[in-house]
Amino acid sequence: MHSPIPHDLTIYNKIGFDFQKHGFCPHQWEISVPQKNCIIWGVVLSYLRTADFIVPGNFEERLRRLTENTCDPEEAKLAVLNFNPFFNIHKCFFDQILQKVSLSFKKILNENRPTAASKNARQDIQIISTLLKSNILIVDITEQNLHLVTPSNSHCADVAAITLICKEYPSKESKQPFVMKRFTFSLSKDLCWELRRTALQIFLESPEIRGVTEQLIEPLIEKKEKKVNILIALLKKNLIREVNELYDSSHSMVKLADAGFETDPTVPDADGFSAFYYALQSDDNNLVYILYRYAANSCFKFENTFRDPNPLIISNFSKLKEILDGDCAKSNNFEKLGDKEEQVRLKCEDLQKFNEFLTRVSRGLNDIRKQPESSSMEKAVKQKDVILHILDTYNAFFLVGQSGSEVENYTRHKTYYDNLDLTVALLFFDNIFLLKSVLKSPEERLYSKLESSFLLSAVTNKNFNFDAKNCQTLRDLGIELFSTNLFILPFLERHNLREQVTNFCSIIREKKPRKKDIVKCIPQQEIDVMLSCFLELKDEFLIFRLNHYLKTALETKPKGLKQKFAIERALQVIGESLNVRGEDPSSIRHLLCKCLPDDTLEILKKTRNTLSHLKSFQFPFKFEAELDDSLFESIQSEIRNMKALFEEIFPVQKIRLLEFLIHRGLESVKKFPQYTCNVEQTLVQRMENFREVRELKDTSDGKGNCLSVPAIKEFCRNLMGFASVVQRKKILEEISSEVTTRVVAIKKLKEDIESGISVDLNRFDNLFLKAKSVQKTSKCPCGDSLENLLNRINYLYQISIDEQFDIRFLWERAKSPQAKRYLVYKIVQRYFREPSFQASLEMLLFDCIAILKQNEDFKSFWLKDSFLFNGIDVRNVLAHGDPLLESVGDLLDPKDFASELVKKMLQLINDRDSIEALSDLWKKATESGVIPENSPECCKLKECIVRCERWKDYSKLLAEDPNVPCQKIVLFLNKMVETKKKKRK
Repeated sequence: MHSPIPHDLTIYNKIGFDFQKHGFCPHQWEISVPQKNCIIWGVVLSYLRTADFIVPGNFEERLRRLTENTCDPEEAKLAVLNFNPFFNIHKCFFDQILQKVSLSFKKILNENRPTAASKNARQDIQIISTLLKSNILIVDITEQNLHLVTPSNSHCADVAAITLICKEYPSKESKQPFVMKRFTFSLSKDLCWELRRTALQIFLESPEIRGVTEQLIEPLIEKKEKKVNILIALLKKNLIREVNELYDSSHSMVKLADAGFETDPTVPDADGFSAFYYALQSDDNNLVYILYRYAANSCFKFENTFRDPNPLIISNFSKLKEILDGDCAKSNNFEKLGDKEEQVRLKCEDLQKFNEFLTRVSRGLNDIRKQPESSSMEKAVKQKDVILHILDTYNAFFLVGQSGSEVENYTRHKTYYDNLDLTVALLFFDNIFLLKSVLKSPEERLYSKLESSFLLSAVTNKNFNFDAKNCQTLRDLGIELFSTNLFILPFLERHNLREQVTNFCSIIREKKPRKKDIVKCIPQQEIDVMLSCFLELKDEFLIFRLNHYLKTALETKPKGLKQKFAIERALQVIGESLNVRGEDPSSIRHLLCKCLPDDTLEILKKTRNTLSHLKSFQFPFKFEAELDDSLFESIQSEIRNMKALFEEIFPVQKIRLLEFLIHRGLESVKKFPQYTCNVEQTLVQRMENFREVRELKDTSDGKGNCLSVPAIKEFCRNLMGFASVVQRKKILEEISSEVTTRVVAIKKLKEDIESGISVDLNRFDNLFLKAKSVQKTSKCPCGDSLENLLNRINYLYQISIDEQFDIRFLWERAKSPQAKRYLVYKIVQRYFREPSFQASLEMLLFDCIAILKQNEDFKSFWLKDSFLFNGIDVRNVLAHGDPLLESVGDLLDPKDFASELVKKMLQLINDRDSIEALSDLWKKATESGVIPENSPECCKLKECIVRCERWKDYSKLLAEDPNVPCQKIVLFLNKMVETKKKKRK
């Protein structure tokens, strides 16, 4: 299904057809419908949506002809009025009322066919015309003609007029391709204009678009009969900020396209120029690259992008070359742009060079990926070739233009270099972990050094750029930065990166892989040394992460579900941030530890370790603790006190990072003495500004020596299975005064301890049996893992899907790949917009992965399987943080890791019903000792379970041994699967 398409029907009018006489509009918009029952859907929607709702009885009469009074008119009217293909093309096809209308009319049509075997599209349309007393205009796009169908048997047509558009498509399902016809319908330009206005108003009210107002866009839809190129219209009005905001979200552009706007930058205007021609003239140098990525990635209509190229993506590059060349030729190389001519020409040449780079790198990647990989050695060689191809192509395009010095060249082509470096970094980090997971590093830290160099280049470019906002931030830290010399730092770091790239390629190309170099997963050593040579970068990530989760825990609404999960996540991160084992003595972790007393440090670390390594039998303790509102309020108060102590450390780390980057600049600047005679003096002066910061770090007075955390300690004890305060109180109330007196006496008289315990042994046994069965809580019973998983999934569904109507609506109805991508997008948007939701999702998903990690069959749930750091352990990232992944992700593709988490969460939620059915079946089997095979209830449970592809894997969570499925359940369910297979045959 596709977005609405405008049509001028006069171009198909070869027979002098009188549109007005027969009640048709010559300018209409084509509306897509599902291929199955396409004629029925087209007729029903067109017939009902064009009814006159003002004239009494008009809609009701049409509904009667379609359903013979089997549907409620008011319900049907509401469903039809809610139908808006310019806002949500799929929604109506899941509406139960409209489905009922379509099925009713299909039944009527079947009854009016001469014979069941005489099913024919043209014949059906003739019958429909007669039944509905309506003229039907068939627009044959393939043959480019019109055909009018009128009611037979002298029935007069009323004012209803239905337009069906007929197209031919090659069948992809059959082994022998044949051409098949498919019908859509169309609505008049006036009706569509009203629908477009409504869709636009809803779109502009969404939180995703904040700065684009209706007044800016609404005038652009005045032309009712065709799509308006909204991009070119906005560019001509110089509304650059609005264009940036719109194209920042691919799904916003999809919504605009659905609303009848042209959003493709390659589509020319009436003068023959593409949107690139106008974007090149703007003062925003990066705008053309934003539009370029949108066009190169097929306007995000498909899953593949230039990061995962296929032939379609590669063909887009060829098309973009033609478009850019065409704009140059048509404008005579931009000669009429006056003062802007040279600048626009330069920007266009850089963009053409960038397109050439992506064309070459994508073709190479596509060719390499076609190579076979039947052995682990071939897989390693193939992945090595991928990385080498990316880096070799980068080297080939590293410099552009020949004029001036290297520094002048960098300034002149900075936008090109920034986009080239960003793209290469994305491609590199998308693939380097795949290489590390199959091939051991030829030299110690070879992988890590190059990863760190890519990250350093990106971090330096972010902190020392021309962006005025960054400069203002640095001034706040007491650094006078408004100097043209400071942009030299990204230039120097870029050259350091090239040296590392050249060295890496040389070593890895010369070193031929041997059998002993092949590995099955990323060696732990590789994980441990990531960023080890750049401590300041690791610490920058650590402080940012710590501050983020502290703020989230304190700002989350009290007594809600998300408060508990956000606090648990904060405790996990706090404990990890205070772990100094094996860390460099100069790490910021040591400074954080100086803020807290030793006993508090131990409690925080122990809490983190318990949260991150919960055993199956401990999850119920956690679930019980999460019900205690007062406990979490006390923990929140203790976190607030902790944050106050950490506050002065946060700016210290920012200064450390800048000091580190400038110091590297001082070392690197010596390579370019002929161009940078004054730079060294400037950088030395900047280094002097950090003296006070270093003194502050060295003289920290450890104010936190008085901070205690009794609530966190209580929470940790609860997780470990100790009785809570309330439970201890109840236990003490059960103890008789005689025992209490004796306990006091025991404390005073050491020699009576042994006899006191002996005398009251039976009484204490009975007491503990009343309070809690130690045996039940200390040993994991069968089925607990599945129940634990179900508990976490239910909460994930509650906070992610059920809390927001629009997301729940999408979840229930998203069937197409586009709709499913939009669902992920909506949840990811919320992930960034609501820190409490982010922390809750991470904590709950971490628990799920911890439960599933008992079984190797669920490996896909804890390994990242897309784009950045493909193959990394998601559970470890959540538990320990990953400086490289999260820093690079934040700089290069902030939504990458969040999208991965959301997709994994949705997989689990999708399996929820089957897991619940499996749990219920297991309980029934456990209670009765047998599974009643003929029980209707058990049969329903069976059907629900086997709908999930992973049901056998989940069944292993029922067994004592997590790697062995519960045989009784599996044998029972296999009968259902085998029966289904026989029926299909």
